[in-house]
Amino acid sequence: MATRTPVTPFYAIAGAGDLAVEKVRAVGEDVTARFAKLDQKTLQAELTKAQTEFAKAQAELTKRFEAIVADARTAPAKLRELPKTAQAGFTTVLGQAEETYEDLAGRGKDLVERIRHQQATEDLVSSAKTTASKAKATRTTTKKTAEKTAQTARRNVKATATSARKTAKAAAKAAESAADKIGD
Repeated sequence: MATRTPVTPFYAIAGAGDLAVEKVRAVGEDVTARFAKLDQKTLQAELTKAQTEFAKAQAELTKRFEAIVADARTAPAKLRELPKTAQAGFTTVLGQAEETYEDLAGRGKDLVERIRHQQATEDLVSSAKTTASKAKATRTTTKKTAEKTAQTARRNVKATATSARKTAKAAAKAAESAADKIGD
């Protein structure tokens, strides 16, 4: 049994999806090939073949029914053996499930590795790194610009306040001087 990692379930899901796509493609190709061959003669032959298979299946069902009746007669003895049989079956199915899980995980891991090493994926990773680097540089530039703007704004506010005080003093002086001249 292989060692499981935290990504093994992801690999198993990816492998199952890959297997499903493979099977669907195969069925599609099979159906396309069959329909391409259809004509009246082939259709008649297929119908005759299906009728023959139906007759065989009917005969097989009759045999199975007779076997079921025979098994019903021996069922009490088999029921006594059921716990052992069930345990053996469960162990077999569990082993098969584990094997299938590991196969799917391996298939998924291979798929993920192929995708990781594709040129498009590598280009995407490179582009993402470049974008992240540019975003970091933009953040730094913006922060520095904001700091400089704040410093400039503080200087401008201070200069404006100083200018306003001087203007207010001058206006007060002019108003005082004008008041002194009133009535002269």
